[in-house]
Amino acid sequence: MEDTRAEGAQKALIQAATGIGKTFLAAFDSKKYEKVLFVAHREEILKQAAVSFQNVRNSKDYGFFMGAEKCTDKPLIFASVASLGKPEYLNEKYFAPDYFNYVVIDEFHHAVNDQYQRIINYFKPKFLLGLTATPERLDGKDIYEICDYNVPYEISLKEAINKGVLVPFHYY
Repeated sequence: MEDTRAEGAQKALIQAATGIGKTFLAAFDSKKYEKVLFVAHREEILKQAAVSFQNVRNSKDYGFFMGAEKCTDKPLIFASVASLGKPEYLNEKYFAPDYFNYVVIDEFHHAVNDQYQRIINYFKPKFLLGLTATPERLDGKDIYEICDYNVPYEISLKEAINKGVLVPFHYY
């Protein structure tokens, strides 16, 4: 990630199988950034991500922007796309466009959808990181374009199993 930024990249997409540690990668990579936004589509993912970031950054100074909770004054915000993606929240009253230095979009294969696009187009971070295990879309929309076709790391499920990073599985 440092290399891709050194080459001038301001956006990147990490493609990695489930269980590889994409969230931990984002937590470690974002450590030097003061204000970080982590966006996901499910509350469960946001809460798990908060624990990962808390462990990596050794800080409990974070908040959530979802449902009835609308934290806007913490350096680390975990936001649901359903809440933050609403037009009424994407304004200076809640966050300035440059409030976050680093933005992480989980499940990035959804990033072509309207709510994700509003978030991506509103914020102007120093770095945008997309995370996905499944970059291909059945509708043919291109998620790579959103990250300037920059994929500094990718590992498939098969490759991860073959390298011993993930254990083999069997369907019954």
